[in-house]
Amino acid sequence: MKMKINSRKGFTLIETIVAFAIISIILVAALIGFNTISNVSNRAQDWNASDQTVESLIAAGGQGNDQTNHPDIKNVGLTISAGGADFTVSGSIRTYVNDGKTISVFAYAP
Repeated sequence: MKMKINSRKGFTLIETIVAFAIISIILVAALIGFNTISNVSNRAQDWNASDQTVESLIAAGGQGNDQTNHPDIKNVGLTISAGGADFTVSGSIRTYVNDGKTISVFAYAP
């Protein structure tokens, strides 16, 4: 009994095309995932920077804040309903402007 051994080594053209197709699909999925993660990270960094700016403005009492076009709204009552009872919290709405960005917050006034 003679056994013939095939001495050709390597991949056929079809196997190579299929391998490239599989690798391409994996790379596209990885790139889409990376882009999504990058966008979420950028938004989180922007949010943190804005949050720090607002905290700084509030801590400084609004000093250096441009209030010309955004005056505070005073004597505002915020009513909260809980458990069948209404609670009213008095305060004012303060508007802070920094680098062209505006945020309005409710400030409690005891």
